[in-house]
Amino acid sequence: MRTVDIDNEDNSLVIDTDFTTDTFYFYPEEKKFKLSSSIKDDVFYNTSIIEYRVSAHPIELQMRTIELSHEPPLEYSIRDGVVLESEIIKNKFNRPKRVQELKEQTEWMKIPLLNNLEVNLHILSIHSEIISKEENRRFLRQSLERIKLGLSKTQSAIEKDKNGLRILTGEYGKQIWYPNVSDEEFKKYLDLPEEKRKDTPFGKKIEYAQKFNDSLFNEKFPNYVGISETEFKNSDKIIKYIQKLVDEKEQTPQILPAKNSKTKEVITSLLITLLLSWVASLFVNINPFLIFILVQIIAFLQSIIGNWFTRYFLKS
Repeated sequence: MRTVDIDNEDNSLVIDTDFTTDTFYFYPEEKKFKLSSSIKDDVFYNTSIIEYRVSAHPIELQMRTIELSHEPPLEYSIRDGVVLESEIIKNKFNRPKRVQELKEQTEWMKIPLLNNLEVNLHILSIHSEIISKEENRRFLRQSLERIKLGLSKTQSAIEKDKNGLRILTGEYGKQIWYPNVSDEEFKKYLDLPEEKRKDTPFGKKIEYAQKFNDSLFNEKFPNYVGISETEFKNSDKIIKYIQKLVDEKEQTPQILPAKNSKTKEVITSLLITLLLSWVASLFVNINPFLIFILVQIIAFLQSIIGNWFTRYFLKS
């Protein structure tokens, strides 16, 4: 079970799964967000502060980590965008590649927009000063069509394959694999020494499936279908989420008349009536018959110039 809760007033987003809870707090003015991650039923959690850049032409997103901490007890791995290597190496659980991985996180990296799409698309939406609502909607529509077209091309390639590969959908999304592989066959493969696995029938299946995937999802290959392997894997979720955003953005708001328009119309009509009555009274003595004629003249003149005068007045 995975739920996403966006609070626009608090500028926060919570992604909750059966195992973890990730809470994002966004600070658009500073182009930063704070991420607090915790494992269910565990008091230990990580906190990151991440800086980002948004560009419109083309639409891109870059990020770098400027702070990373863990608690309890409170310990920092990154502060002010600097990896605290002297502290990290003191930890007996430190992995040899850990410092290098953290250093890479502190450098600006281009982020695939449809990976962790709820967060990335939310960042784009809160920066209308960079990406207009119209441009954002167009990007969403383009992304939706790109994923659908990529799936169609992948399906066509699978139908032409003569080695039995199929598109399988499971708990972790889509994958291209053999439909009749048993758990026992896979277990036997894993029980072999690593150096002997490649030349087994199962090892050759894995090699062929990997090359087939690369040919479709690697943009360097001529059969590239236009989407990444991650986008293919999560395509159902991506399509559902983007379609929801597109539908929400396409709802045309009801355009209500200005609150003071009716008041202006009444005032305009009254002013015209008083003006015409005053002008006419300068030339006519008070007489019931003449008063009747006056009323008719005023109504006639108002019908001629009233609309023009009202439009001019309402523009002010």
